[in-house]
Amino acid sequence: MNLLAHFYLADLTATSAAGQLLGDRVKGRLDGRLDADIERGIRLHRAIDSFTDSHRLTADLRRRFAPPLRRYGGILVDIGFDYCLSRDWTRYSNTPLPTFARQVVNQARREWPATAAPAPDTGLARALATYGQPHGLQCALDSVDRRLRRPSPLPEALPALMAQQTHLQAAFDVFFPELCVYARRV
Repeated sequence: MNLLAHFYLADLTATSAAGQLLGDRVKGRLDGRLDADIERGIRLHRAIDSFTDSHRLTADLRRRFAPPLRRYGGILVDIGFDYCLSRDWTRYSNTPLPTFARQVVNQARREWPATAAPAPDTGLARALATYGQPHGLQCALDSVDRRLRRPSPLPEALPALMAQQTHLQAAFDVFFPELCVYARRV
């Protein structure tokens, strides 16, 4: 899952928002160097990613992208699912998405360990609040591309992602409730 879903699941399970962001940055064993709540959030992040990557629905969706995008299918599915979540936000939360995004980013900033790279800025809240719009998806694709070591086709992937929206939505409607149940048990 991408950031919005990770933050939603952190909120759902009362775990660390900072841990959800650090889940992609902190590598290796968790050995107590970080606050216990942050490490619990990182463990949840890793469990969410593992559940998502191994689910039959996401595997089917990844195969729907033609090469060279198929190599980035997991990223595209994650971002596509955040698009679905943001568009269906009121099914999952009574808090308006822009308010939730500000709250969760502020929480991550409060929890952020002093030893980690710079804390997220308020621009992240604005980005999360726009995931339900194509320009928000484009920003997410561009952001992921900047973090990759090599050039990728992600900046040009928006049309292919939008073309799969019907399939993404149908899979999300089944997958996300299962993921919520799983996250509560982790």
